[in-house]
Amino acid sequence: MTDNYHRVVKGDDIADRSLQAFVVDGWPVLIARDEGKLHALINRCTHQAAALAPDGRVRRGSIMCPLHGARFKLDNGECMGATGYKSLMRFDLRVDADGWIEVSVPDYAPGAEHLPVAPLV
Repeated sequence: MTDNYHRVVKGDDIADRSLQAFVVDGWPVLIARDEGKLHALINRCTHQAAALAPDGRVRRGSIMCPLHGARFKLDNGECMGATGYKSLMRFDLRVDADGWIEVSVPDYAPGAEHLPVAPLV
């Protein structure tokens, strides 16, 4: 990844124990806040490629997929439990002097393996 950060959202707009979905330079990104700490991860579960935000839940340092309940650690993207799913891609973030959250994503376009798919209804 490069050090090219993209301004995404005001930090105050992300409440504690919540997450929001964004597209940052083509990348599906979720920003979550848990116990005051901000995290940026890919918005795509490694189990069934479902979007984690906006319907996932933030709880005790993890995010839970709304589709099948897979849980991932917010700090490193690692899957919790014995499921063996791959870790979520993590993105660097920072908060600028004006309180905006900025996220650094790869400087190449995301591939199909990075994009969430809508569940069949």
